[in-house]
Amino acid sequence: MSITPTQIICGISIVITILIIRIFTVLQQIKSKSRNSGSTTSTFKQKRNRPVKTLVVLGSGGHTTEMLHLLSSITITNHDNYKPLNYIIASTDTTSTNRLAAFNAALQKATSTSTSTIQSQALPPYIRICKIPRAREVGQSYFTSIFTTIYSILYTAHIVLIQTQPDLLLLNGPGTCLPIALWTFIARVMGLCQGNIVFCESFCRVKSLSLTGNILRKMGIVDLFLVHWPELLDKRKKDEKDMVLIDSFIRHS
Repeated sequence: MSITPTQIICGISIVITILIIRIFTVLQQIKSKSRNSGSTTSTFKQKRNRPVKTLVVLGSGGHTTEMLHLLSSITITNHDNYKPLNYIIASTDTTSTNRLAAFNAALQKATSTSTSTIQSQALPPYIRICKIPRAREVGQSYFTSIFTTIYSILYTAHIVLIQTQPDLLLLNGPGTCLPIALWTFIARVMGLCQGNIVFCESFCRVKSLSLTGNILRKMGIVDLFLVHWPELLDKRKKDEKDMVLIDSFIRHS
């Protein structure tokens, strides 16, 4: 029995319709979750039967340092909840891997010499560090960045959809994280993983969002959007409840 062109078109139409419905449903779930996040992590304090598959993007320079501080603060009492843990670093970033090792060593040394009752402040062990091409290098023209962005998006598909399939994606910029966020959302739509996305704006952003932060907010795919400064919230409309002010882990470190 041969399949007619009409049947093929009908089948494709059904798949597209289901996909559109699924995308709309996931976006509504994210929107509802972000608007109900009155406390910083209220929507993420659910009982789990297994650890959270976690994917972390290390930006470079200050972004990497901020992310490592964030990781050390959220894993201080629930170290085993974030595994397997994988990192993503830009292929041209030559410092983040060394900074990761140095930061973890410093935490372990501080713990061994401390009289605190906390048993471990080390970062959770990771499975792999994935290197990806940058969507846009510093100083690169906007025209050529179109092609490098497309290449970066295609390159990162396998990492997110096949290798890691994260339940939790932690981001704080820069633009390196955009393809990862996009594929994590697609993986969530496809039902491959839970794909919750948490974006923590850079500590240096006091009154305005970064370009990456603005893009992700407009895309509407971030479950929890964190900021360090009340001045940044004051700049937004009062009826926008999609950003959450945190007691900065950097300010008190």
